[in-house]
Amino acid sequence: MFRNILLCVVLLSPAISIAPAQNFLLSPAYIQPVPVGSISSVANLSAARDSQSNLYVLSNGLTNNCVSVGILGCVLQPASYLVKLNAAADTVLFQQSLPFLATAMTADPDGNIYLVGGNIVEKLATNGTQVLYKKTLGGSSLSLTALALDSSGRLYLTGNVVGGDLPATAGSFRPTVAAGNAFGFAMRLTTAGAVDYATYLGDGAQNPYGIAADASGAAFVIWSSNSASFPATPPAGPNGASFLVRLSPEGSKLIYATSPAQGIVWQLTADSAGNASIAIATAYGAGITVIRYNPDGTIAFVRNVPGVSVGGLGTDISGNVYLYDSLVPFQANYPVKNTLSGCTGAQNALTVWDPNGNLVQSTYLSTPGAPLGINVLPGPAVDLLTGGIVTHFVQTPGATTVPLACVGNAASFDGPTISPGELVSLFGSGLGPAVGIGPQVTVASGFPAELAGVKVTFNGTAAPLLYAQDSQINAIVPWELSSASQAQVCVTYNGAPPACTSTSVSPVHPGVFMLDPYHAIALNQNGTLNTASNPAKVGDEVAIFATGLGAITPLPTDGSIVGFPLPTLNLPVTMATVSSTGGPVIPITVNYFGPAPYEVAGFSQINFTVDANAGGPYATYLYVGAPANLIQSNPFYINVAQ
Repeated sequence: MFRNILLCVVLLSPAISIAPAQNFLLSPAYIQPVPVGSISSVANLSAARDSQSNLYVLSNGLTNNCVSVGILGCVLQPASYLVKLNAAADTVLFQQSLPFLATAMTADPDGNIYLVGGNIVEKLATNGTQVLYKKTLGGSSLSLTALALDSSGRLYLTGNVVGGDLPATAGSFRPTVAAGNAFGFAMRLTTAGAVDYATYLGDGAQNPYGIAADASGAAFVIWSSNSASFPATPPAGPNGASFLVRLSPEGSKLIYATSPAQGIVWQLTADSAGNASIAIATAYGAGITVIRYNPDGTIAFVRNVPGVSVGGLGTDISGNVYLYDSLVPFQANYPVKNTLSGCTGAQNALTVWDPNGNLVQSTYLSTPGAPLGINVLPGPAVDLLTGGIVTHFVQTPGATTVPLACVGNAASFDGPTISPGELVSLFGSGLGPAVGIGPQVTVASGFPAELAGVKVTFNGTAAPLLYAQDSQINAIVPWELSSASQAQVCVTYNGAPPACTSTSVSPVHPGVFMLDPYHAIALNQNGTLNTASNPAKVGDEVAIFATGLGAITPLPTDGSIVGFPLPTLNLPVTMATVSSTGGPVIPITVNYFGPAPYEVAGFSQINFTVDANAGGPYATYLYVGAPANLIQSNPFYINVAQ
């Protein structure tokens, strides 16, 4: 089965839209280790600063100390460690182990420190030793998970509790519940530590893990829940696995309650005006969604970026929203702007949007380890916490940025490596025209080496261009790189000095073109697009499309259109569905693999017979090479009728 599929649909993926916004350029002022005492495995870090910019950091994790527990042997013990450093984080002002396991911390402008853990809340003076108040809240089932301060110094708390163990107050949103069930709750304390209000939030198994407050005293809470009966309010109601609520300042009613359908809400932040933002991990490796809500609960903007886990979310005094997230597994298509480094070696990223959702900066970060926390400051400035390290960013108008940030497979965005003949995407800023453009192509002309003033070279050899725009270029790696192990990739635009980056070269680098984060672009047996509403049937022949499958014979001219008789791929292609739990590898019958007819050389088509596993639960993979040396593509599914 051979079917044409338009290059404009498959290859010319839309570039990231970056609207003009404020002059914004953060860069690191310093990177400093943070003392963590006897903690050998840091699980979490919290940071705050006072009005003198002194830095307070809470570490919790496992210590080297262990307790012998029967047949389990030595069990490492959890602990918390509090440290105060000066503004430059190079001088320790005090450090101490805490007598209880503290899970969250913040500090006020005067340097008073607030800690929670279990059912304990404690306020320490700025010297870290004088206890201003220490309270045990509710019964033994109450567990505090998060805290926040407002501008008046009132403390907001959330966590979970078994009904009856919360010191709920009359007139609150939900003062009574049935005993014995698990509930989330919200609570506010006065500056002296008295309970201002305390309310249950809903029924069902709940796990509140984020709270914020605005200048009016309204509290925002996020939690996961299996409850379908939590009261919905316009404009949005429960339809997902997580909830966001805004309580009235006195805690007596809901201003709004919403449950985003995309996935699990990981982080929450709010500004003084009552705008709230959340970060959602849709699925492992499928990306991060940030949603900003207006004070009435309507959505101000939604933004999506690649990523796996959320290390932190914050808002500055101008309403800019900061996301700190992990990029492992790596994807080349992060929407960079004013990036401080290229993608090679990067494990994390910092992205900032203005209140209207315009991208103001997005940079790769090479600090090792998973992101653990963020602390957004006036200025603007920000502390990023990774392992036992704090990186402090400040506005730096003259900071050096990287125009060409990354090169990756145009189908999977995997990188940073390339292969001869592979269709690749180049990402950065200032790479081409503001409005994207594709070439006029005929079978005779093929794809050009210059487009709208843009030229791309690989080790000095000009590359055919499929698309050119300011933040993204799609090109074809010249076949001449077959003997290279490294490539210098350079972009020139309208004669300006070239923007260059280096990448490794491999014989093959397979990637399957995707319709969404899960499903491949596929054509059903009748030539129609495979979708959830138009699935394939078991036994049908379906075509998918890929690139980076290696050299073909006879070797074509760069950028040429393939016709009959079709060239052949030099290496074999196989397919299988693979269980993520170590279960069976199930081969799939491949009927054709090779160049797609009347498409550009390097763009391949694979026809296979659909079996019941192609639609899940196991992911499908493409493999290139001999059985002893298989190179695997990105995972994918197709839609199969049940």
